[in-house]
Amino acid sequence: MISMLRIDDRLIHGQVAVMWTKELGVERIIVANDEVAQNEIQKSALLLAAPTSVKAAIVPVDKAIAIVNDQRAKDMKILVLVNNPTDMLRILKSDVKVERLNLSNYGRQLGGGENPKQEVASSVYLDQADVENFKRIFEAAGDVSYQPVPGQTAESLKALVGKKFQ
Repeated sequence: MISMLRIDDRLIHGQVAVMWTKELGVERIIVANDEVAQNEIQKSALLLAAPTSVKAAIVPVDKAIAIVNDQRAKDMKILVLVNNPTDMLRILKSDVKVERLNLSNYGRQLGGGENPKQEVASSVYLDQADVENFKRIFEAAGDVSYQPVPGQTAESLKALVGKKFQ
């Protein structure tokens, strides 16, 4: 079962490897992203960042869905990491059981043009396309908490988005 499904640009890093893994008591970390799963250098770096006490895998989104839906994973505590709302929505639409949705460190590349990103929290920047994806996530699974680390108070992403985007 997925203990937490988290969007984080950095995927596996110190906050995830040390704090969230301990807080959630997870046995597995799965990075679910089609592009990252094909990049051997990035996969190697991410696996090095994973704590030695937890098994980690970097796989395409469909394979991650198959893993968490496997009967053998039913009683496991699994942290699934994605780096964008599109991948989160794909996982949620597969009807997997997810205890908690979380977001931090997303969209820092501000970009520009016709659809610039706006800061909705200290480490979260969204454009209109992101907002539309999050609205679909809210419809599919409810709210997402903005909570960089376990000791920080969780905030409603729905409320944060509502303050910036009408």
